[in-house]
Order: sequence, then structure tokens, then C-alpha cells
Amino acid sequence: MHAHQGSPAVGEKPLVNSLPKDRTIDPTGEQLTALLTRISSKRIPVSSFSRMWLLGSLQAKVAFGYVAYWLRGTFANAGEKERLRSESHVAAALQLLGTMGYMRGAVMKVGQMLATLPEVAPEEFADVLSALHFEAPPMHYAMVREVFLDELGREPEEVFASFDRQAFAAASLGQVHRARLKTGEEVAVKIQYPGIARTIKADLRNLRFLLQPLCLTKDWQNTLDKLADIEQMLLMETDYEQEAEFGRKTRLLFSEADRIVVPQVYGEYSSKRILTTEYLRGCHITEFLGRKPPQEERDAFTHLLTVATYRMFYRLRLLPADPHPGNFIFMDDGRLGLIDFGCTRALTDDDWDFSYEAIQAALDQDESRLNLSIAKACLFDDPQEMNPDHLKTIRDGFYWFMEPWLHEGVFDFGDRAFFLRGIDNVMESFRKRYTRSVSMTTWSNRFTLSGRAFCYRLGGRCEFRKIYLQECTATRNES
Repeated sequence: MHAHQGSPAVGEKPLVNSLPKDRTIDPTGEQLTALLTRISSKRIPVSSFSRMWLLGSLQAKVAFGYVAYWLRGTFANAGEKERLRSESHVAAALQLLGTMGYMRGAVMKVGQMLATLPEVAPEEFADVLSALHFEAPPMHYAMVREVFLDELGREPEEVFASFDRQAFAAASLGQVHRARLKTGEEVAVKIQYPGIARTIKADLRNLRFLLQPLCLTKDWQNTLDKLADIEQMLLMETDYEQEAEFGRKTRLLFSEADRIVVPQVYGEYSSKRILTTEYLRGCHITEFLGRKPPQEERDAFTHLLTVATYRMFYRLRLLPADPHPGNFIFMDDGRLGLIDFGCTRALTDDDWDFSYEAIQAALDQDESRLNLSIAKACLFDDPQEMNPDHLKTIRDGFYWFMEPWLHEGVFDFGDRAFFLRGIDNVMESFRKRYTRSVSMTTWSNRFTLSGRAFCYRLGGRCEFRKIYLQECTATRNES
């Protein structure tokens, strides 16, 4: 959630200017400006009832907008219908942005996911909701001051030589301010929204309630386990002390020659809800792609991203499960910055053995061993216990995951057909309710889909198999 030095500060005006307007009811953006101003000054709703009510109201507003589109388009020609459809998507996306920006937490994570996965939601949704990664309406400075007093016992101006009261990035769980230490270092200070952990628990409580009709199905307990995994995953992101520790460990993996940068953590100015790190200059993917970079440059960053994630996986046994656009900095000198380690799973021995066996079976092209690994992942003792279509669907998805590992030479992550095969497999699995699985898959699926969506958007290529072999070999040599 860092931004480059030349970026405007996040606030109502810059965000409004960057968003499309609802040409039907708010062509000048005045209503949107007023909404974002209200969001910044209001506390996040934390009770289950208030958050359920807000989501119900949002659903009604979005539905009404699409009904209006249907009525207006009844007698329109094809060109006019397309224009009305696009306007309806924009209006719905702005409704989602306003409500998710106010609610934050798990609800806003869903919005980020919609923006992250191209080809899944309408393009207008992705354009608007991408603001949720690092341009959400920031909380008012009074609430920032409150967090500092609670966590460090001092106000920001007492802690730092200078502190920018206006956040330059804001997302689902916190926002980031620029500051300068009294020793002169320029830093980024991430501050968690008050009550955010309570909102996550409230949202998951509501989700369990909404899914209650499934309680009589055979997979109900696994559904509850999955929701518990998701809740744990989101709550981990609120623990900035753990994030700091993962950042410190990862920073030690890379030398200057690797061209991968992890910012230094300043523990003296950090706590459970405040994280102060070195400030990295650069930009996020949207601005990077806006410069129309050549293929060579996009490939170079795809190479660095692959090296970074697989070095973490093999040498530290860490799985960074949230590789979304706000977590990477494209630095002007060609280096890649890694800036967020909140959603990272430290693999247990069982996690590692489970992953290793499945990956090795696919690499050896031993289908019987792979079928056994898939059965265990889906909580069956034997592949024979699985419906043949269930086994095939999950196996097809795993082969899609393994395709870059098996490919000799340069692999093109920008290949639309390849990316859509993975998305279609995930959608098919959900449609057929082939979702029962061990905890590890929740994390690995999030890592794989988000990472590949990022590389697809980047249009990048790299020698994936060569990188995998290098990192795997280096790990064996070290041990």
C-alpha cells in the first residue's frame, strides 16, 4: 500500500476525479464527493445487524438500478442498449464502492477480489472497484490520532519529526501515511482502522447465518471449517506484529543483485495496529501499465515476482496468499518492491508434505499418485470414493496450476485462453459444489488465482520452470 512520491494524496477530490461518474443521476460527481466525505468522517459499523442491514440495502439499490436499465432498454436499439448496460454497470459499481468503502473489512476484501480477477466481473466493475486496493476513502485524522494514543501512548507528531495527516493509500483494513523519523529516514506508516477485527467477525457471523440452510448437507461441517479458515486468514492481516516478523524474514532472502526489495521494519515505531517501514518510491500496476511499458520490461517484473514468491515458499516455507495489486511496487530503476505480508501462511510440516507430494506427482506425470493426493485434499481416503466427474474436475484444475511448472522455456501468463481455463475450472467446481477440501487449499487457491490474475493483467512472461528448479535446488543445497 505504498505509492510513488509524485502521486496525489488520497482524498475525496483525487478519488472522485479518477472514478467514472453516474451520468444519469450524478454527472458532475457532487453526490459521490459528498458520499466519500461522509465515509471518511464516520466510524466503521461493527455490529452484525448494522452490517447485514447495509448489505441488504445495497442489494436492493443495485437490483433497482438494473430493473431501471431493463425498462429503459426495452425499446432501444442495440447501440443504445450497450450504452445503457455500461452505465448501469458503472452505477452499480459506484454503489458497491460507496458501501464497501464505508464497511471496510471482509466486505471490502470481496470488492478487491472482484477487481483483481479480470474476465469474471464486468469491466466497469473492475475499473471502479480497483480503487479499493489503495484508494479507498481514508479515515479522518481524529481516528488516526486515537489509534496512536492507544498503541504508542503518543500523538503522531510526537513520535515522528514530520507526519503527513493525509493518507496517501487506504484499503480494506488500514491506511498509510508518509512520515519522517527524527533520525531523517523517510517512512510509510500503516495504521489499522479502529474496530476492524470486530467487523471481520461480524461479517463471517452473518455469512454463517446466510448459509444456515445448508446445515443438513453432508458438507456442512467442512463449510464451517472453510469459513473458520477465511476468518483466521483475515484476522491474521490485522496482526501487524506478525506481518512485521514475516517482512523481516523475507527481507533477509534477497541481496542487492536480486533486484527485489523488502522495506526495513522500524519496530520502535510499530505495534499490533501500527506498522512503520522504509518508504519505497515507485508505482502500482495501473500506473505502470499506463506508461505502455515494452514487453521486455513486463517480462522482467514477472520474473522478479516469480523469484520472490517461490523463494519465500521454498526457503522460508511461507505462502503469500494475497498477491493483489496494492502489494507490489514497480520501482523506477527496475526493482520490484514487496510491501505487504499480512496474509501469509507459515506452512506446517503436514502442509509442506501435502503440497510436495501433489506437486511431485504432477511433475512425474504419475496420475495414480496425483489422484491419491487429490482424494486426500478433498477429504477422501481413496480416489475410488470420489465421483469420477468430481475427481476429473479437481485434477484438471491442478494440471492447470502445474502447467507453468511443466513447460520448458518461456511461459506466457498473458495468454487469455490459459487464464480463462483456470477461471472456468474454478467456476465449474463451485457450480457443482466440489468445494470440500483441507484447510491448505483455501490459502493455495487464493495465492494461485490472485497471482495469475496479476501476471495476466501484467501480460508478463518468464522461464517459470527454470526459476522453480533454481529455487528448489538452492534450498536443497542450503539444507
